Amino acid sequence: MKEYTSYEIQDISSAFRNVARRLSRTDHSQCDANLKRFMAILEKEELISSYIARYNTVSYDIPAILKARGWLDPFEISAVLEEEISLCIQLLQHAVNAFDGDFTSLYGTHWYTSTKSTVNDEMRKFIEHVIDPLIDHIAEHLRHCYDEAVRREEATKPVSTPSFTAHNSTVVIGSQVSGDVSNQVTITETLKEDATALIAAIKEALNEKETPNKGDIEDILQQVQSEVEANQKPKRGLLTALKVLCQAGSIGIPFVTALMELFG
Repeated sequence: MKEYTSYEIQDISSAFRNVARRLSRTDHSQCDANLKRFMAILEKEELISSYIARYNTVSYDIPAILKARGWLDPFEISAVLEEEISLCIQLLQHAVNAFDGDFTSLYGTHWYTSTKSTVNDEMRKFIEHVIDPLIDHIAEHLRHCYDEAVRREEATKPVSTPSFTAHNSTVVIGSQVSGDVSNQVTITETLKEDATALIAAIKEALNEKETPNKGDIEDILQQVQSEVEANQKPKRGLLTALKVLCQAGSIGIPFVTALMELFG
């Protein structure tokens, strides 16, 4: 598999989130098209398909599982990652192959675990049981890939050896300083606690309001939080980008401003 740059992974992650969001929030009339779109990106993007192939290792007889399932019994999702991902992928692939993408047909469309709710309500339960956990696993995988790419790129950045002139001679300082000096500044425990509280407040504000930039804001918040947890001052560019995105959606601006002021 090729070695992806952090920018390429961001693009893949953004495309995946958009498709996954449409599937997670779909109604019954669009569930087939949204599932096909989702399964296509899982197959198309090598960074995702290789992850699926790594864990989709347990073979299930899906028709037999559907036939044996009790009328209102939810699908049994294993706590073992390989079994969970294998079953989820194979259920959804069967829905594409056998039901033209209408995954509600896996459980009879009208009833999944209750007879006293709507088709969309029952579909929402199935999504929460089967689809959303799969989305979360893939999103976490992409986040790890991004973090690794950033670390790899930081390690290969040119470094400079600082020097100054004294008495007509050049004195070389032994320690090397990377290009992003601000990110090397350590922060106090009090500063860390205040920053963590502000990040949590921004996340809470983000969850209370729909915004087209939500995925990008969450990515930047995750990067900021990772640097804070490592006792490092976040890059100024990250905080600026966060403020711009939050302003566009009018989300948690006072908290973002306070976060920027906290780090000067």
